[in-house]
Amino acid sequence: MTGTRRVLLAERISDAKGERSESIEGQDEKLRTRASQEADVTIVGTAVDMSVQGDVDMPDRPSLGQWLTPEGLEKWDEIWVTTQDRLSRSDVHFMAFVFKVIEWSKKVTVLDDPQFNEQMHSSEGRLILHAKALGPAKELERIKIRVQDSHDRRRFTSRWHGGFPPFGYRPVNKYVDGKTAAYLELDEEMASVLHEMRRQIIEGQSFLGVAKYLNKEGILTSRDRSRVRKGKPVKSKGGQGIPEQWCETTVRRILTDESTQGLKKHKREVVYGMDGTPVRLAEPIFTPDEWESLQAAVARRVKTTVRRVNGTNPMYGVAFCAACGAKAVHKVFTRGETTYRYYKCGAFPKEVRCLGTTMRAEEVEEWIELHFLQKFGWQRVTKRVWMPGSDTSKEMSEITQRMARLRKQDEEGDWDDDQDGYRHRMNTYKARKKVLESLPVKKAGWVEEDQGMTFLELWPTLDLDGKRKQLIDSGYKVMVGRKTFDFEPKPDTAEEKEARVKAATTTQ
Repeated sequence: MTGTRRVLLAERISDAKGERSESIEGQDEKLRTRASQEADVTIVGTAVDMSVQGDVDMPDRPSLGQWLTPEGLEKWDEIWVTTQDRLSRSDVHFMAFVFKVIEWSKKVTVLDDPQFNEQMHSSEGRLILHAKALGPAKELERIKIRVQDSHDRRRFTSRWHGGFPPFGYRPVNKYVDGKTAAYLELDEEMASVLHEMRRQIIEGQSFLGVAKYLNKEGILTSRDRSRVRKGKPVKSKGGQGIPEQWCETTVRRILTDESTQGLKKHKREVVYGMDGTPVRLAEPIFTPDEWESLQAAVARRVKTTVRRVNGTNPMYGVAFCAACGAKAVHKVFTRGETTYRYYKCGAFPKEVRCLGTTMRAEEVEEWIELHFLQKFGWQRVTKRVWMPGSDTSKEMSEITQRMARLRKQDEEGDWDDDQDGYRHRMNTYKARKKVLESLPVKKAGWVEEDQGMTFLELWPTLDLDGKRKQLIDSGYKVMVGRKTFDFEPKPDTAEEKEARVKAATTTQ
């Protein structure tokens, strides 16, 4: 039989562990049982909101919100819930909804509160409803406090808080102190990928070059690996089943993220315990020396926002506009059977480009090679190698940081109830620092390692891109102008050449 009362069933459950609420199935059974007892009721739909917190406003809920639009309101006359807090646990949102229902000329049925709909239509009744709404609102506050307390307690432990794990690690469940909890462990396959990424960066590869290597090899990102681990398909902006692509930003972020050292982070900052040491989730992927040299190599990478155009620029990062200093772009075009190449100002946007600053590419590349070899050809080829510092210098840095954090904690009142503990810890740090200061210190840094040849001997063995990288490492630049160019650093003068020859003769 078709009824005359169009009823919408509203069901909601939160995933907050502290919230004691009946299941969606339980709510649905109660609402439908009540509907079956009413002869003039037609259920027009069920708004089911799973894992939706009670403080999410009703129009913002994924399912219920669709029924509260102008189009949705035309489909129902009454909304039914099992209890008032299934509508909302926020007294502000709840009362705003009550006034909206009155404005829409709709009805609300709450199974455990038969007087609800009647109370909506009098000022005294609405006062009673508001008082009733305060109970769920207070309970929501208590839930949030309990959840936050739980997070705060776990923040300074080695437990994994959930979500996508850092690249190089995977979550595992362990039985500790009578409870099962999530922790992180090293993923050997992912760790080997990180070591390869580090090797390429140390040897001068760009972040984009590393990203291209990862995409070519089909290396999955941390998010995709997590999805596969859960039995789900990979996913990217291109759609489900399409893997996420690596980009230079992702490569740089991962290689500078302390999470790859097994350290715990909160709001993008490393979490430190009360003793001033970082909270560790798992063993580090890199040794301290490997991590330090990687950060130094990352810092040396040339950062630029200038776009490459017309394919690869053979002198990208070497040729610049003499008028404005912008990187020169490489232009190629064909006329008839002849191909022409030019370098010209690459300032962007186009309206500020220096028009007319153009030179034949072959001339630029030939003169660069001549002047570079004139300046550096006789010099020995060296390779920058990272030399780790002594353990003493690293520990000294850590002790200094711990003392700074301890002072900050004291200033913020964390040690107000334990000043003796604060002084004992600070004195311990000072004593250790004094011992370290008496020991010899060897600072870490880059050193030049002789490669057993001169630049004149090296040059014929390099391809065009290899020569470009060597020029960049040497700090060499050519300033392209209107049929003219200049070099930095300048070629040797006659006096410099004479002094160099004389010095070489003396050493023989």
